[in-house]
Amino acid sequence: MAKQITLQTVKDRIYQASAEGVEKRLEDIAYYATHGALTGGGRGDGVDTGAYVTSFSIVRAGQGGGRSRTSNNKPTGQDPAQKKQEGYQQLLGDIQGLDLKQMLEDERTKVTLRNRSPHARDVEDGWGVASPGYAVFAKVKRKFG
Repeated sequence: MAKQITLQTVKDRIYQASAEGVEKRLEDIAYYATHGALTGGGRGDGVDTGAYVTSFSIVRAGQGGGRSRTSNNKPTGQDPAQKKQEGYQQLLGDIQGLDLKQMLEDERTKVTLRNRSPHARDVEDGWGVASPGYAVFAKVKRKFG
C-alpha cells in the first residue's frame, strides 16, 4: 500500500518566493519608469510641474482607474529628483496594495503600468520634430517586456 503526504507548506513557500520575485521586478519597473526612462527627449530630466511623473499607477490588468494629475495651476520648475521620488513612492504603494501571492495562486498575474496625466501622450510621443517625446513606455517595454 502506498503512502503519501501533501506538502502545503512547500507550495506556500513557492508562491511566497515567487511573489517576492514579482514584487522586486515591479519595483525595478517602477523605478525605471519614474527615474531612468524619463530622460532624453531633448528636454533634460522630464519634470516641470511633476504632474506626469506623479500620474503613474500600477494596477491589476483589467482594473480601471489610476492617478491622473494635471499640470494646470501647478508651479513650474519643480525639483525633478523630489517629484520622481514622489512618483516612485506612489508606485511602491500600488505594488504593496496588490496581493501578489494570491494573484500567483489564482494564475492572474498580469499588471498594468499606466499614466493618466492629461498630457501623457505628449510626453510619450512629443510635440513635433523640434520636441521629441520621452518614449517612457517604449523604453520600459524594451527593458522589461
